[in-house]
Parts: sequence; C-alpha cells; structure tokens
Amino acid sequence: MTGTKTLAIELEFEHLNLRTAHPFGISYGTSSDTENVLVRLRYDKHVGLGEAAPAEYHGETRETVMAVLSEFKKAGLVGDDPFAIVEVSRRMDRLVAGHGSAKAAIEMALHDLAGKIVGQPVSSMLGLKGLKPPMTDFTIGIDSLDVVEKKTKEALQAGYKILKVKQGTSYDKEIIKRVRKVAPDMPLRVDANGAWTPKRAIEMSKFLADNQVQFIEQPLPKAAHKEDFRYVRENSALPIFADESVCLAKDVARLAGCVDGVVVKLAKTGGLLEALRVIHTARAHGMELMFGCMIESSIGVTAAAHISALVDHLDLDGAMLLANDPFHGAEYKDGYLTLRDLPGLGVTER
Repeated sequence: MTGTKTLAIELEFEHLNLRTAHPFGISYGTSSDTENVLVRLRYDKHVGLGEAAPAEYHGETRETVMAVLSEFKKAGLVGDDPFAIVEVSRRMDRLVAGHGSAKAAIEMALHDLAGKIVGQPVSSMLGLKGLKPPMTDFTIGIDSLDVVEKKTKEALQAGYKILKVKQGTSYDKEIIKRVRKVAPDMPLRVDANGAWTPKRAIEMSKFLADNQVQFIEQPLPKAAHKEDFRYVRENSALPIFADESVCLAKDVARLAGCVDGVVVKLAKTGGLLEALRVIHTARAHGMELMFGCMIESSIGVTAAAHISALVDHLDLDGAMLLANDPFHGAEYKDGYLTLRDLPGLGVTER
C-alpha cells in the first residue's frame, strides 16, 4: 500500500512598499511612504495572500514583522492544513505576544488559501453572504488649510459620500471650517488619534456638534485611563469611539461604559478571528462599531471588507489613498466597497 505524501504550506514574505497620492498626516506625523509586508502561502497549486501593515504606535515596524515571520517559518508554525486556521492562530499567540499585523498577514492568507481551495469567498465561508455593509468614508489627512481644502474638493469630485477628518493640530477648528466651506452638507466624522486632553476633547465636541460631525474617534491618548474616557463621554456633545486603546476583545470589555463605540482593525486584532470576537464583545456591551484600516493595499482592505457587514460604520479607504495599488480587490462604487465574485479574498495582483 502506497502512502500519500502530505503537502506542507510554504510561507514566503517580502517587502511591500506603498506610496500615498498625497502626504498623509495624522497627529503622530506625516508620511508619503508606507513600509508593509506581503505574505504568500503556497499550497499545491494555490497561493493565499496576506498583508502586514505595522504601526510604530502599536509597537510594530516592518523590521519586527520580518523578524516575527522568520520565527514563524523557522518553527514550521503554519503547518500542512490550510483549514486549521484557529489552531495556527493559537500557535502564533503561544509563540509571541502582540505583533498583531504580522499575525493578521498569516491569518488572512490562510483564509484566502482555504477559500481558493474550496472555490468560495471568505465571506460565504463565514456565513455572511447576502449581508450589505455600510458606506465607507474617505480620509482627509492633516495638512495646510489650503491643501485640506484642495483634498476635500478632490474627494467630492471623486464621488466619495462620507469624509473622515484628521485632527490634532493647533488649528483643528480651522480645518473643519475649510472642509465645511467645500462640503457643507457631507457627513463627517473626526479622528484625533489621541491628540487631545479630556478638557480639549469636551470643548471640541461642542464645536464639532455645531458643525454636524457624527462622532469623535480616539480623542485621548492610547494609554489614557478608562475613567478619563468615561469623563469625556459623559460630557461630550458627540459619541466617542476608541481606536488605539482597543486592540483585542478584552480591551472592549475594559472600556465598556466609558465609550460609545470601538474601531476594529485587522492590524490590531491579529486577524479576522479576533476581529469577530471584538465585534461580538462590543455588541454584547451595547457599543457601536467601525471597521478601520491602516495605509494598506487592497489585500488588507479586502480582507476586512469580508466581515464589514457586521459593523455600523466603515473607514476602509487605505487602498484608495494610494498613488498606485499593486493589487485589485474590493471595488469602490457609489459609496460602497463591493467584493469581487472570486474565491478566497478575491484579490489579484495587477
């Protein structure tokens, strides 16, 4: 009797250099170049794609991602079963704590691989077929007032339906006024990326409410005490969402009653599995949800889009901010990201 050779999953990874169409500014700084990592998982004739989008304010760089992925490869961590996604996720957590974007790249590539093997989209494999996601916004980064006005005009011309405006400057109010000058009726949300004090956040909430802003994302620093968030929430004229302060489901529980909503990102959760736990934990605590992203190609954005119908708001514009996306994934049309009718993530290389 002849035995059947077991196929191993081959892990490959390389630098993925991305450039934004305009310099992208947030309270942490401004950059045009983003250093991500592309992951490929090869199994038989199939290739699963994944992307790591590290952020220094979450303790990751491209160098740390490459080092962690090297350890995963050395340990043979991915194994030989493309459908053992939960087990691989547990192995990653046992081997190293944190490093969410590195883990997310592996996990989304496994979901892509499994979907391609069975010929089904990831959303269908997760039982989410037929659900319609909310509209996604488009982000106006920090810049000079004239450039902010120019970017807003370009966003309107491109057909974007909702804007997210970055804050965290000495001229935050002037930024909003310039945006409103161009887009007086467009839905707006604001992201301070942790730049404000509680007093400043409360003061700004009243100004932003007068300018018809929907909610404020991460007004306080990442490590702010939960009671500071509670104080801001109780005195804010607008709902408060936590982003940098929430990576895992346990963080959601910690901030229950202190914020109105949380922002889930694959680069923070370590993949779709923990992202689903974050979503369900937030729902159990009566919170709203927004799905966000880093500056990413269509790989990372499309992976998030497969479970985006479970949230209330979308900020999946990472690929739309790029000068040249090297991948083709979920397509933007009339406010919505639409998944392509392809197996796995539905992403192809251009």
